Amino acid sequence: MKRFIAATGAAFLLMGTALPAAALTLPYTATGSYRNSTYHKNLTQLTETGDEAFDTVAAALSQLGYHEGNGTKELHGKGTGSGNYTEYGRAFGKVDGTYGYAWCAVFASWCLRVAGAGDSAGGGFSSCSLWLAHLREAGQYSSRASGYTPKPGDLIFFRSAGAGRASDHVGVVRYVKGGRVYTVEGNSSNRVAAHDYALSDTYIVGYGKPRYEGERLEKNALAMEDKVAGFYVVTNGFVNVRAGAGTSFQKLGSLSLGQVVTVAGIEAGWGRISYNGGTAYISLDYADFVSPLRYTVTYAAAGEKWEVECFSFSSLTASAAPEIAGSRFLHWADAHGHTYETGATLPAGDLALTAVYEVIPPEPEMPPAVTPPEESAPEELPGGAPEALPPTMAPEELPEGLPEPLPPTGELPPTDMPNRAAAHAGVVSGLLSAALGIWWYIRRFLT
Repeated sequence: MKRFIAATGAAFLLMGTALPAAALTLPYTATGSYRNSTYHKNLTQLTETGDEAFDTVAAALSQLGYHEGNGTKELHGKGTGSGNYTEYGRAFGKVDGTYGYAWCAVFASWCLRVAGAGDSAGGGFSSCSLWLAHLREAGQYSSRASGYTPKPGDLIFFRSAGAGRASDHVGVVRYVKGGRVYTVEGNSSNRVAAHDYALSDTYIVGYGKPRYEGERLEKNALAMEDKVAGFYVVTNGFVNVRAGAGTSFQKLGSLSLGQVVTVAGIEAGWGRISYNGGTAYISLDYADFVSPLRYTVTYAAAGEKWEVECFSFSSLTASAAPEIAGSRFLHWADAHGHTYETGATLPAGDLALTAVYEVIPPEPEMPPAVTPPEESAPEELPGGAPEALPPTMAPEELPEGLPEPLPPTGELPPTDMPNRAAAHAGVVSGLLSAALGIWWYIRRFLT
């Protein structure tokens, strides 16, 4: 039987859940020095998931290691100064006529804004104490003493010993594990840094709870940690890169704090990465999951083309193919000759699939059946009785004066010749009648 691959038409259909833009982006025009920095690259390679809480944490983690500068020319994050000049303050605006001010609150505000949640906690703030007061008034604040367990994306407020304000420092909650809260904080020793604290630590004042919108992911970052392929950020001062998944393998180099890498697979707590054109591994004990990989499966069948987008932690199965008259669907085929039946689990990663059909041969044509004519029923007489056919008359029942039929083998005489026997009998009968009439006359009148 003939097989064929369905032609690809110009129609593009987006199927499945509609997902937002592919990567996190800045909602403003960045300064030139930051736009060319490692931290801008880290941010814009991360997947935007549409989960605002998740994306807020991802934006914060992408900036790990960023260091403040001494002026507006040092907004690239590689400075060594202590002048409080940052890209985050530049995006927020001047305070008291300068960009050089304490920036932990504007960093947290920047993360919310990048995730599309800028209004979820009352807008941007440069003051921790004013922000805490606003959230308390809005019913979006819980103190540490209340026993509230913070969630990823919450704001965590601190107060140093002897501080006269309600709060003098703020960060973003990553997750809670083992009775400890893990955070990302701006302006921590002049840089963006990751920390963790006991939930009972008195340095913690309480937690702000942004009203995030958007659809939440089916799993949080902690549940995906060390289990899901995606983007990971180095949270230690450095991590060794090795030729295999273990400390016994050759050391090929190292990655520094804040570097974001793509982990294509995981083997016993080690992440497989691409390094210097080859395959290498890092221990995920020194890196945190930042964002899932996002990929697209493109289908082509029956003159149509459509796309289904997915995250690396989701399981995607091959969709059903449209029907084509006179053909039977066989399977989907990729560019490498791999085939997938409807419902089969697809590998994670961009994939182009084309439907393969089999032509169904036509059934042989049969001659049309001849239907015999229906016998007509006898015409009915009034009352419903059928009309009787005339009976066949026997010779002895023929009316008087009619000649008897000839024997079956006899020949009929010509129609213009009389029957001789009948003629003789008629003459004799006439003579006798005349004689009887004369005798009756003589007897009556002459005697």
